[in-house]
Amino acid sequence: MFRDKDTAEYVVELFLALNSQMIDVIRTIEPKVSPEECKAFKRGVGFVIYEVFDKIVEPICKQHPSLKPPGMDD
Repeated sequence: MFRDKDTAEYVVELFLALNSQMIDVIRTIEPKVSPEECKAFKRGVGFVIYEVFDKIVEPICKQHPSLKPPGMDD
């Protein structure tokens, strides 16, 4: 995706931070909304996380394996 490793590293770090923020939002809203609302929200956030990893993070990490986050399977 990006030949330049610095650019690739910046993007991976940014999206990993966004991933953490999205999970924090789920934890914050969960006790404040109905189970149905929470389930729908989690599904939407899960879709976003999957797409980001599938379309952005994984391709970058295949090109720059040293940027692969701990626990990320091949």
